Amino acid sequence: MKRLAALLPIIFLIAMLSAAYAQSLAELANKEKERRQEIKDESKVITNAEAAKYRSSPAATASVPAETDPEAEAEEGEKEDGMETEASSEQPQPDEPVDFQGRPESFWRKTMAEARKRVKDLENEANVLVLKQNDLQNQFYREDDGFKREWIGREIQKTFFEQDQNKENLAKAKDALQDLEKEARKSGALPGWISAKNP
Repeated sequence: MKRLAALLPIIFLIAMLSAAYAQSLAELANKEKERRQEIKDESKVITNAEAAKYRSSPAATASVPAETDPEAEAEEGEKEDGMETEASSEQPQPDEPVDFQGRPESFWRKTMAEARKRVKDLENEANVLVLKQNDLQNQFYREDDGFKREWIGREIQKTFFEQDQNKENLAKAKDALQDLEKEARKSGALPGWISAKNP
C-alpha cells in the first residue's frame, strides 16, 4: 500500500505529461494542415514562356511520360532550343569589355559577388550556430527537469550536426570562389572585375 501511495505522484505526473504531449501533437497536426492548405491556395501555373528561366537545373519527375506525336516533339524541341539560347546568352552592351570567352564585365562582377555572398552567409551561419550551441549548453546545465534536459541534449546534438554540415558547405563555397577567380584570370578578366570592391 505504501508503495502504491509513493507511486501515485509519479503516475499522475506521467498522465499529465502524456496529456500535454497528445495536446502538442494535436496542435502540430492542425498547424501542418493549415500550412498544406496555404500551399494549395498559393499554387501557380507556369507557362512555356516562363519555363525558360527554370531550364538551367534539371527537374526530377516521377510521372510516366505520356505518348506524344514525334513531329510535335521535334517542333517543341526547336522552340525550346531557341528559348534556351535567348535566355542563356546575355549579350554585353556595345561598349562593355569582354574576356577571351566573350563574357562581359557585368557577368564576372555579378558571379563573383554571388560567390562571395554565399561564403559570407555561411560564415554568419557558423557564428549563429556557435552562439546557439553555447546557449543550449547553458540551458542544459541550469535545468533540473530531466525531461527538459533530455530535449535540450537532443537539440545540442542537432546543432553539432548542423555545424558539421555548415563546415562542409563553407569549404565547398570557398573552393568554388577560388575556382571562379582562377577561371576568370585564365579567361582574361581584368582584376577589377573580380575584386571585392565595387567601382
